[in-house]
Amino acid sequence: MQFLKALIVIMGVMIIAGFAFLGVELYKRINDPERRAAMDAERATAAAGRTEEVVLGLPAGARLGEPVAVGNRVVFRVTIPDAADRLYVMDPRTGAIAVTVTAGAAP
Repeated sequence: MQFLKALIVIMGVMIIAGFAFLGVELYKRINDPERRAAMDAERATAAAGRTEEVVLGLPAGARLGEPVAVGNRVVFRVTIPDAADRLYVMDPRTGAIAVTVTAGAAP
């Protein structure tokens, strides 16, 4: 009988701990500023019913490489004939190019 009482108490504590963990995780996710910005951007795009278009201004013959998700950014390689390759780092929420990295010798 003692064992059964102890088991019930332990299970009760585990249930309370589980609910506490869920509450803390929900609070953190609701107050995450990056998640909130992403949700606002999705709502704005859905409300407008359109998608954003990003123009890179690349010369003819340039080829885009495979995009790779890195954290909350997208990185892709651009190969330009007779020029140095470039890496573009884009914020997918806004479509803005955050950084451009050019391979080659420093000026």
